[in-house]
Amino acid sequence: MSRLEKLSADKLTVMQRILSSQDICKALKYSDTDFLEQPNIEDTSILIYEQVFPYKKIPDFNKDKTSFITLSFHNYRPIRNSFKSGVIYIHVLVHQDLMKTDYGVLRTDYLITQIDKLMNSTQGIGIGKVEFFEMDELTINEKYMGVYIAYRLVEFN
Repeated sequence: MSRLEKLSADKLTVMQRILSSQDICKALKYSDTDFLEQPNIEDTSILIYEQVFPYKKIPDFNKDKTSFITLSFHNYRPIRNSFKSGVIYIHVLVHQDLMKTDYGVLRTDYLITQIDKLMNSTQGIGIGKVEFFEMDELTINEKYMGVYIAYRLVEFN
């Protein structure tokens, strides 16, 4: 497998992890404040290119009020013929009218917390594990705001 194929596989792995969580998918799909009480999403792949993007996309914010997750991979470097170091950024963008939830946290905070449970100190991306790197707020425009969380790939010694 070439280095670039491995990078594509890592993107797919991150997306699969996100889509494997019904709680994350419900928070993205349903605009209700009690989104966890809504029906399970039978085929979570319907969210790909609608609410989950495998690249850093600024969605069309003139459409319906919604929530998004986008990915970006930075600072990947070849080490001994494969990509072993880099930072994965996961961006959570939410319309201001969808921020409130029935769960005592903002929708952005809920999503970031669930993503962190799936990602932090896990293996299966690159040749090592991913480790929390940083998190910060994102300001998009007057209607959308968000948070990003970043993980650094930690290689085996």
